[in-house]
Amino acid sequence: MILQFIEPENIANLYPLTLTRPAADLRCGMLTIAEKWMHDLGVESTETGFITRDYLQTAGSPYPRIDSNDVCIFINGSALPNPNWVQAIKKLPLGHALTHAGKLVAFHGTNPNESPETMTAMEDSLDWIDRPYHIFALNGKEIVQDFARITAGRISAPLSDSNRTIGDFPIFLEEGAKVECCTLNSKEGPIYIGKNAEIMEGSLVRGPLALCEGAVLKMGSKVYSATTLGPYSVAGGEISNVVFWGYSNKGHDGFLGNAVLGEWCNIGADTNASNLKNTYDEVKVWNYASGRFDRSGQQFCGLIMGDHSKCGINTMFNTGTVVGVACNLFGAGFPRQFVPDFSWGGAQGFVTHKLDAVHKTANLVMPRRKRTYGDFEKSVMEAVFAVTEPLRGEG
Repeated sequence: MILQFIEPENIANLYPLTLTRPAADLRCGMLTIAEKWMHDLGVESTETGFITRDYLQTAGSPYPRIDSNDVCIFINGSALPNPNWVQAIKKLPLGHALTHAGKLVAFHGTNPNESPETMTAMEDSLDWIDRPYHIFALNGKEIVQDFARITAGRISAPLSDSNRTIGDFPIFLEEGAKVECCTLNSKEGPIYIGKNAEIMEGSLVRGPLALCEGAVLKMGSKVYSATTLGPYSVAGGEISNVVFWGYSNKGHDGFLGNAVLGEWCNIGADTNASNLKNTYDEVKVWNYASGRFDRSGQQFCGLIMGDHSKCGINTMFNTGTVVGVACNLFGAGFPRQFVPDFSWGGAQGFVTHKLDAVHKTANLVMPRRKRTYGDFEKSVMEAVFAVTEPLRGEG
């Protein structure tokens, strides 16, 4: 089976997170959407491709497209798998497609643009990542499902007797994981501690919780349910229902809740982000596609931050703030609730964060995690800079 992921109808609904990646590379729970489907359908990475924007498929891209006349299963990259849909897709005849609530889920054919012979609408429940805030809203449920995918039939590494455990959901440690003198509460969901990840002493954590490979929780951290630390992320302070994509830092005190951070972000010490309006009203969130603040359906919604963005110490974010790619924020007061990509400044106003400065910082940051800011990464930043230029205004 060849598996190819196609983009949802309007990829801009998922900006800024999908400015730098296909929708199927979004992380919700422990795995990306693509990794979930690959696991459930039994497909190897060598048989998996992405049909996405040209600037994400230049030389060196981790999102290759499989160009062939072979028959493929094409899957909408914003749909989250569950057993009923996986079984239906495995049995999908050639030339047939499955839809849900009027949206294409999967098509069995040779060309994603061809018209299916038969369209079958399935009424079985299906979760979608249609907006960035759906990531944290569904994260607890997805951690539970990913925990089962990853740990089924396996035995956890031993947990040190220095820890206190509460609850009946399982706690699973991969090889090299370190946890000492912590309180682990698994009453509401499982706790997963990945390879070479660490929860430092004095931390209080509640499941469902996932630390991916190499992630670190600093000493005395307070972490509430439905939180994911992606690979090699570092977090501390008070965190609740947050998804750290990977390689991002919030290493100090301060509160972050109901939030999503992309890769290579850094949150300054004592930064706080509101996740609930004083009026308790529904939060409106900036939508790149509509060009306005749209209703989110969420009463709790904190910070959404694109890749390579950073903020200084004591930064304050209003409820439902969206920060684009490669922003540098600092200074007193609350920045506006939508900060356009490549912005430099704060509440007093913004200028453009120049590309040469973005390249310079990334070249310093990424080697610290043994990653390289190569030609592909540089070209993506340049493409995103051009795509988002109409959004920027100085002052």
